[in-house]
Parts: sequence; structure tokens; C-alpha cells
Amino acid sequence: MNSKVVLLAFLLAVIAVAFAQRKEEIFARAVGPCIADKCQSKHTCYFGQCVPEGIAPAMPALDKSAAIGPCINYLCPGNSFCHQGMCYNNI
Repeated sequence: MNSKVVLLAFLLAVIAVAFAQRKEEIFARAVGPCIADKCQSKHTCYFGQCVPEGIAPAMPALDKSAAIGPCINYLCPGNSFCHQGMCYNNI
């Protein structure tokens, strides 16, 4: 039973590392911030950044209770991003 738990923990760690690297690669190709949740042609808004279409998964639904406040002129403080009028901490 313990070996199953260790194997599951290892697999979850590998998946987490792969996801982090993938997200880093996506943001490396960003061309700038989203403005009013919109980007230029052939780009999509992903966690507040405009990235080329097809390289990022669909933006997940964000929990509005996790918002840190409203966007002001589509801007948020620090390392947070604006999505549908609310600021969220960057993950």
C-alpha cells in the first residue's frame, strides 16, 4: 500500500513539473498583456498575456471568490492579471 502512495506522489510531482515548464514556455511566447480580455488577431488571452493561438490550453474558469479586487482601467497591481473585470494573483 505504501508503494502505491509513493508512486502516486511521484507521478503527481512529475506532472506538476511538466505543467510548470509548459506554462513557462507559453509565457515566453507572449507578445504583451491582454487589454479588456482581448488580444490582436491570431492570439488569445491566457492568464493576462496574449499568446499565439493554439499553444495554450483554454483559459480555465476562475473562482470569482479568489479575485483580489476589480481591475482599474484594465490594470491590476503587482504580478496579478485582469480577467473579466477582476484582478487575480498570477499562478
